[in-house]
Amino acid sequence: AREHNLKNLSVDIPRGKFSVVTGVSGSGKSTLAFDILFNEGQRRYLESLNAYARSIVQPAGRPEVDAVYGIPPTVAIEQRLSRGGRKSTVGTTTEVWHFLRLLYVKLGIQHCIHDGAAVQPQTPDSIAAQLLKHFKGQHIGLLAPLVSNRKGVYTELADWARPRGYTHLRVDGAFLPTTGFPRIDRFKEHSIELPVASLDVLPQNEAGLREALAKALEHGKGVVHVMSELSGLRAAMMAGVSTAGIGRVNVFSTLRACPVCSTSYAELDPRLFSYNSKHGWCPDCVGTGVKLSKDQRKVYDDSVLADDQKGREQTFAEPEAEDVGDVVCPTCEGTRLNAIARAVGFGASVFDGKGGIGITELARMSVTEVRQWFEGLSLTGREAEIARDLVPEIKSRLEFLEEVGLGYLTLDRGAPTLSGGEAQRIRLAAQLGSNLQGVCYVLDEPTIGLHARDNQILLDALHKLGDKGNTLVVVEHDEDTIRRADHIIDIGPSAGKRGGRLVAEGSVSDIEAAGDSQTGRYLRDAIRHPLQTRRDVLPPEPGAPGWLTVRGADLHNLQDVTATLPLHRLVVVTGVSGSGKSTLARDVLLANVYAIVVQRMTKAGRDKDAAGQRATWAGCSGVEGYETIDRVLEVDQTPIGKTPRSCPATYIGFWDTIRKLFADTLEAKARGYAPARFSFNTGEGRCAGCDGAGIRTIAMSFLPDVKVPCEVCHGARFNPETLAVTWRGKSIGDVLQMEVDEAVDFFASMPNIGHPLQLLKDVGLG
Repeated sequence: AREHNLKNLSVDIPRGKFSVVTGVSGSGKSTLAFDILFNEGQRRYLESLNAYARSIVQPAGRPEVDAVYGIPPTVAIEQRLSRGGRKSTVGTTTEVWHFLRLLYVKLGIQHCIHDGAAVQPQTPDSIAAQLLKHFKGQHIGLLAPLVSNRKGVYTELADWARPRGYTHLRVDGAFLPTTGFPRIDRFKEHSIELPVASLDVLPQNEAGLREALAKALEHGKGVVHVMSELSGLRAAMMAGVSTAGIGRVNVFSTLRACPVCSTSYAELDPRLFSYNSKHGWCPDCVGTGVKLSKDQRKVYDDSVLADDQKGREQTFAEPEAEDVGDVVCPTCEGTRLNAIARAVGFGASVFDGKGGIGITELARMSVTEVRQWFEGLSLTGREAEIARDLVPEIKSRLEFLEEVGLGYLTLDRGAPTLSGGEAQRIRLAAQLGSNLQGVCYVLDEPTIGLHARDNQILLDALHKLGDKGNTLVVVEHDEDTIRRADHIIDIGPSAGKRGGRLVAEGSVSDIEAAGDSQTGRYLRDAIRHPLQTRRDVLPPEPGAPGWLTVRGADLHNLQDVTATLPLHRLVVVTGVSGSGKSTLARDVLLANVYAIVVQRMTKAGRDKDAAGQRATWAGCSGVEGYETIDRVLEVDQTPIGKTPRSCPATYIGFWDTIRKLFADTLEAKARGYAPARFSFNTGEGRCAGCDGAGIRTIAMSFLPDVKVPCEVCHGARFNPETLAVTWRGKSIGDVLQMEVDEAVDFFASMPNIGHPLQLLKDVGLG
């Protein structure tokens, strides 16, 4: 294998065993595990699909490798930070929610949203009585619903209605003629009604009304739509303009109506319990559970996208609105669903006739509580038959979540609020639940950010996956994991160009015996930090100078925590996964100190602060001791940038200095080159063939895109005139190709370039 920095690597990975790939950061572990194993397994599986399907999934290109033999289908469980958008929750990620929705559709009992009575069938006579009472003296139309919210073209409905004497169909609110029925968008959801009769509601007309009603109920399978306030409809139809939006529609159902207030309800549909669907979400927060402004609501409401995208929901990426607060939506109280969905009860027999428990109440329980609730659920007869397949699925998924140590999460917990470790373990639980065999799972440092206690839970779960006959390949630095592996592959000996070779493979003793294996050395002898002894910290006194104090933190799961941190010291916040470490450090400490430091940057702000005028503290009762802090920075694990045009030099910011340096050479001055000439993103200095990218992407239909080095500049990113300018014998293209270690010596005389490079070298990115 020669992908990235691998040097003709050949390696055997035993099937059905737990293998760990280890080595220093940047040695090529992830390249082997993800870019070769995972991609190749995925690609071979996708190659077996037809060309049309492949054009949609876009399989990855062939890795630089001579041959891979005996590879099973692969599944990657990564530590990626896309933990789902605002609308994904623990329930949806683990698929528990999908099964719960089905259970509620089949066995839930709809209750009236006005007076809580269980919804039951009503007779056509009672509907006729309601019509005579409500619409007395008005002209109404009776329509029979034929299709509700389904995609399709439906020309056959027009062909069916025409010979039966019906001149029009009402499609999505507009009346369309049955002769010459226009072609409607088949990718969009449509509702189609058959206009059965239009008449005046008068006592002397009662017989005609009952007859028309019976006919409408027959065509509408027990449901009738009543259209009133019809002024302007005839004129619009004569003029041939769209009739959408004219009139008001009331729904009456013989199947489902409230016995108290006679409100009719539609049949239960799985979409009613989904907060990703306009049929189920709370209309104010569109399924996010938080209070939204008008503009933010537009971002999340994907039902309005249908018009310009012709209804094809092409978006896989979750839209994100800016600055969404954490204020709970007042309408649905954070449950994300609309009132009709919240009023469906299930399991009434258990709770002595109180109408059962709503799906949102179930979602507010923790995984362990939901599992116990299902244990205590006793169903009989028809209910037991229907639930026979669903309940075990739900229970097994909940058990797997408990196995990976996540029994404390609630089902409606939003995915963005999970820690990285929690998110990865949820994905692991979903894989455990899928019960596959003969699959190769590739995991990326699954123990990162986990407490030692959780480590054992995780390793047990992994072994369980392996015992089912699956192969596990884990990229890992963690000693417990390495010691528990069946087979270890050590790649190294160091990073970048000096890595990419197989140093040792086999058991722990084989790795320890290998001479140039850094991993083996650390496994043999624990190494102490040589540079600094531990610095003293005086016992804390809350409020003392030199200490930062947070009082009464109560955000998320913190319970009135008061903590003091010494300034000018390295402070560690620790605890088991999900205990509230990130909440305290990031959401409370960082957010509050950052806000107050920004305010104190101006004289006016400092005076305000002294007078006690400041933004309210978020998630705690107060913070003290921040006066001496000038800047607050957060270094987190988010990827630094997605664009291929960004590189370490541009990201850290010394590239501009290097460009000025080249522009100051005699050759550049003679040619009249400014620093802009040495930019590979714009201007005339860059290579015209690849626009300064160094590589060209060639789109192949039906095959994955191919990236090739630019044949004009051979990857140098600049045109020959620009490359003619040299500084100490190197052109700007050569400088870009240098390793950091090499560049540190090359730019030693230029401290403003050499210093950032030295820092890069110090953190091990040489």
